[in-house]
Amino acid sequence: MTDRSVTLGTISTVRAYHGGWTGRRFDQSIDLLASDLKVEVPINDYPTRDSFAQALVGFGTLVERVVLLAELAEGNEAMLLYDMDVAQLGRIRMAEHFTVVDGKIARIRQVHDTTAIRASGFAKNSVA
Repeated sequence: MTDRSVTLGTISTVRAYHGGWTGRRFDQSIDLLASDLKVEVPINDYPTRDSFAQALVGFGTLVERVVLLAELAEGNEAMLLYDMDVAQLGRIRMAEHFTVVDGKIARIRQVHDTTAIRASGFAKNSVA
């Protein structure tokens, strides 16, 4: 059985991260990323916290609207499901899985349809 306070801390951290970048307060979100952040995404590669932070700001400025559809949390893991409208790309449905350690996001896994992103040229160093 998971300690409820751990779950509440996890979802609080994830909500603050999500609210930061969707509100264009990117520094707030970046401050919640662990120094040894691991990122798993269907396209591109972010081997460091800084490389992901740069992508977050660059892509985040193109996001015009975000509608949170669901959130789940248990222990030190949380998931968000949301739709986002992105300039030049249209609507993308995103699922993000987070692992939070000591109040920082240690891992982010994203799942989304990459068709529009690949067609637009945003997939720079994609792994097939």
